[in-house]
Amino acid sequence: MASGKEVVHELLVSRDAFVIIADAIKWLTIERSKFQRLRDVITDVIRAPDLSNQELLAAFNRHRPCDGRVRIYLRLSGALNAEFDTLKARLGEVTGDQCGVRETVIFCALAISLRQISLAKAAF
Repeated sequence: MASGKEVVHELLVSRDAFVIIADAIKWLTIERSKFQRLRDVITDVIRAPDLSNQELLAAFNRHRPCDGRVRIYLRLSGALNAEFDTLKARLGEVTGDQCGVRETVIFCALAISLRQISLAKAAF
C-alpha cells in the first residue's frame, strides 16, 4: 500500500461504543484546546500504546463485542494506517483474540478516556 494514499474504514459500532468514541474525542479536544477528530485519537494512542495497562485491557474486554448499527468512518493516511495495523496486530497478541479495526478503535478511545479519568482522580 502506498503511504500517500488514504484509507477509509467504514465501521458499524454499538451505541455504547459510539459514546466511548465521542467521549475520547471530547477529552482530547479539552486537553489540547483545539477540536480533535477520531483520527487524532488514533494518532495519540499509536505514539505510545500502553498494552501492559491491565485496567485498560480489562475495560476493553468489558466493552466487547462492540459491533452495532451506528455507522462511523475513519480516514487514515497510508502511513498512519500501517502503524494502526501494527497496533491492531499487537493488541490481538496481548488479548489472545483477533482484533479488527473496530476493536482497535475502541481500545484507542478507551485509552484516552481512562487517561483523563486518571488525571481527574490525581487532581483531587
